[in-house]
Amino acid sequence: MKKLWYNGLFYTMEREGKTVDAIYTEGEKIIKTGTYKDLLNGLDENVELIDCKGKIGFPGFIDSHLHLIGHGEAMNRVDLSYCRSYDEMIQLMKTTVDKYKSNEWIIGEGWNENEWTSEQSFSVEDLNKLSSKNPIVLKRTCRHVFFVNSLALQAANINEMTIIEGGQVGYSDDGKPNGLLYDEAVNLILKTMPAPNDIYLSKAISTAVKDCHRNGIVAAVTEDLSYYGNANLVIDLYEQLLDELSFHTHLLIHHTTLNEVKGRIHNGNKNVSFGGVKAFIDGSFGGRTALLEEPYEDEKSSTGLQVTSPSKLESITKNARENRLPIAFHMIGDRAVSQAIDAVKKFPNTGKLPDRFIHCTLLSPKLVQEMKGLNLVVDSQTSFIYGDYPWLLERIGEKRNQYAFLVKTLLDESIPLANGSDTPIDTINPWQGIYSATTRKAKDGQIYNEKESISLFEAIKLYTISSAASFGQDDERGLLVPGYVADFILFDENPFLLNEEDLLMMECKGTISRGNIVYKKEW
Repeated sequence: MKKLWYNGLFYTMEREGKTVDAIYTEGEKIIKTGTYKDLLNGLDENVELIDCKGKIGFPGFIDSHLHLIGHGEAMNRVDLSYCRSYDEMIQLMKTTVDKYKSNEWIIGEGWNENEWTSEQSFSVEDLNKLSSKNPIVLKRTCRHVFFVNSLALQAANINEMTIIEGGQVGYSDDGKPNGLLYDEAVNLILKTMPAPNDIYLSKAISTAVKDCHRNGIVAAVTEDLSYYGNANLVIDLYEQLLDELSFHTHLLIHHTTLNEVKGRIHNGNKNVSFGGVKAFIDGSFGGRTALLEEPYEDEKSSTGLQVTSPSKLESITKNARENRLPIAFHMIGDRAVSQAIDAVKKFPNTGKLPDRFIHCTLLSPKLVQEMKGLNLVVDSQTSFIYGDYPWLLERIGEKRNQYAFLVKTLLDESIPLANGSDTPIDTINPWQGIYSATTRKAKDGQIYNEKESISLFEAIKLYTISSAASFGQDDERGLLVPGYVADFILFDENPFLLNEEDLLMMECKGTISRGNIVYKKEW
């Protein structure tokens, strides 16, 4: 249980440039840091000496917003993210359907029409031809849009007469559903699908956590409780599995599950803690359902989709406060952010944990000023910069783009910020988010809003101590100092000495969680 980790260069993240070359741990905690010689002096013979072989160390990364079970599911399903056309997606699914039994739901993940080389009209008949015995559900990368076949529509009782508050059904020229479903409409499908059992969920959790460890992630804020039937079963599995897997989850509570789990939300442990009450104000830029003050540049008739009404947001916020909880609202467009601010001003947050303003992709100077002084943290996903450009410019135009993905502005205004991936919406690899935060480069090689770039130290901080602070555990996670949980990660390269383009190639070589090696590669 006593270990001395030596021959490394560990960035403690207390301040820029602060390093030690050895860490002494007992059990799950860091006891001392310093030089190998100083720490070795006085230690008894029962200490295990672990040579880190010159590796570069950091506190374990903490993803401030993801969907852990969803990530595990996506890894175990058909991956559509590499398809470069509609026809390629259909062909990939065609090679898959024979693997499924009759009446089994077939799920594909990650299609993104912005990555396709040509435009194509979606037709439900193309999915119907794949199978007449299986409901088929293909989830867009943002998960705010599904493409489904007629069997799935029938199972969810969706037809040309269906009206859904906060959602939309897509139609073909003949007035019949074309298989596309938007925002709240996708929940009709999710509620219709068979509830997963504990074996299925356990596999998804284990798959996801192991992938987190491969990427140097030791803890995460996750939102999973409204998608898998019994919310208490999900919590039970986290509490059971994460002890052995060695991982911490901070669970957001979807407002529809609050009454179901309220008896345990103030009783967290080292595996699970509980946070904000989740609701979606709007959708996504990809589906043109993010809620905007002004119309979309490429669709002048639309300002997006109101998923949850302002009056309901107020009711959810009031209920959260009565249960001594913060809120955790999904908001991408500027009008959505404005509505969130109105709700929390009407029902102020006086608790320890901050409200979570998730995404906040488009922020006017007025909104930034209104956010100052509120008890909140902005859950940013700078990794989206890499993939959302250049098509985002088509959605919002050059003028509004100067207010997209603000990072430096928020830090300069002392508005708390944390960073995450929103996986499976985007890559779980923290280095893409770090790269994008420092360079503001997208995968087309162009720089977007360079004035919002931050230093490498600041970018890593957003994945460590800042993310820990977002759920009130910055007194025990996110730094390599005595008294903190012994979570740290090792790399061959020193990112502070690399060319910025090489940050994308950073690869975790070792992950230590609670004082034990949970992932090791070539070390």
